[in-house]
Amino acid sequence: MKKIMKTIIKIKFLILAAVLMISNSCTKNFDDINVNPNSPTVVPATNVFLRATNSLIGTLLGERLDVYYAGSYAGQTAAIGLGDYEYRVDINNSMWRGMYVAMTYFVDAARLAKDEGNTNLYAAALTMKAYSAHQTTDMWGKIPYSEAFRMAENIIYPKYDTQQEVYTAILAELKEAADLLNNGTGSMGAGDWMFKGNVDKWKKFCNSTRLRVAMRMSMVNEAGAKAVIAEVVNNPSTYPILTDNADNAYFWWPGISPDQELWFKRMGVLDGNKKDQYRTNSVMVNALKNNNDPRLPVYVDKNKNGVYNGYRFYYGQTRDTLNNGNNVSHIGDRFGNDPKGFSPLMNSAEVHFILAEAMQRNFIPGSAKTEYETGITRSLEENKIGGDAITTFLSQPEVAWGSGTTSNLYKIALQKWLCLFKQSVEAWSESRRTDIPLMDQNVSENYALKHNRPPFRMAYADEEKSLNTKFPLDVVEDDIFYGTQMWWDTRTGIH
Repeated sequence: MKKIMKTIIKIKFLILAAVLMISNSCTKNFDDINVNPNSPTVVPATNVFLRATNSLIGTLLGERLDVYYAGSYAGQTAAIGLGDYEYRVDINNSMWRGMYVAMTYFVDAARLAKDEGNTNLYAAALTMKAYSAHQTTDMWGKIPYSEAFRMAENIIYPKYDTQQEVYTAILAELKEAADLLNNGTGSMGAGDWMFKGNVDKWKKFCNSTRLRVAMRMSMVNEAGAKAVIAEVVNNPSTYPILTDNADNAYFWWPGISPDQELWFKRMGVLDGNKKDQYRTNSVMVNALKNNNDPRLPVYVDKNKNGVYNGYRFYYGQTRDTLNNGNNVSHIGDRFGNDPKGFSPLMNSAEVHFILAEAMQRNFIPGSAKTEYETGITRSLEENKIGGDAITTFLSQPEVAWGSGTTSNLYKIALQKWLCLFKQSVEAWSESRRTDIPLMDQNVSENYALKHNRPPFRMAYADEEKSLNTKFPLDVVEDDIFYGTQMWWDTRTGIH
């Protein structure tokens, strides 16, 4: 952490000498957002906010973490030809560092926005900091948070907070942000590339994130989860949420090199055949096929033989001819082959599934069936599925409410997991919380004889272990990715 913080301080003084995108950005908005690089103390908050957003997206939704690691753990994507959950010190360090760099920039953006008297931008930065922290703690567990970002106070070795403490902190931050946005002042500025300055959409995203965090902890802190969900749902004018796809918190890319969607940059081809090693996972492909899901041809390409086939993780996967390049389906064009594509932070379908679960578990009153069917409808509409196909899908035995052999809670969890395609850390977290879909046969080859589930967690960065004297030695890391479960992961009999 000491090394990270020193690096971040240096970066602050270079921020205006660098372009504001992940790599050299296009110049479309430079007249609005460029400032004097020799006066770093007057950097507009909106500039830092954009840099923070791109740092977060580049790490969280870039191909390495989103496809190769978390996507595989979530049962949605795979890298063919590899029999292991690869661990590389430099990459693991960079993923940890990337999340903290992003959070530090959001802290800086919030500080600058406060200095400018811009409460709307302050609240947006606080929302994004909390969002980033939620994803970070759900990957690693205990993390430095309450004492992080405080080198100015001479805190060089920040202590690790428990997940419960981090959740308490980020829920408080999201509540503060939500209340500020209700009576906020100031423009988001040119740095808000996600909602283009629309404060109402920031309100919806902030409150929807509160629902996500609350539901995640509901198995271990039901009373706290109920209180947060009830406060949001019972006050729709004060705390609006994402309800329609027009509200989706998506970062849309310009599409001109180098500002192209991140999955496309790694695996996309404008002409010719796709050749990348990244493919679809058998768990997702089978879930779609089993219910005649009309999203199948959107999420998944047919393989060379004209059928849909996902890569199967198991002992013997590298010797399975169905797992070779000709037989495993590529990722569909909407998600992996559009330079003007999107990096998703949250969609309205997920929010409806959260509400459906909350109602089905009697956290709040309402029709769980209606919210469930609305969630499916929003997800299918987003993927350009027409009304007749939606109606047909809703009548499938294992999709229709109260039908088939699966419970309604199972149906909600499965459809929520499917709507999270391309939000791999979130999909992985949901699968760890619910064990839906069951992935007891989706363990990579080198671990398949010892473990009965995909990884429980990310391994801590080696540089953090060696540099932060307050690293928590009570955290067990077994086989790199196993050992200590997340605070909210209440599954038993897993190893």
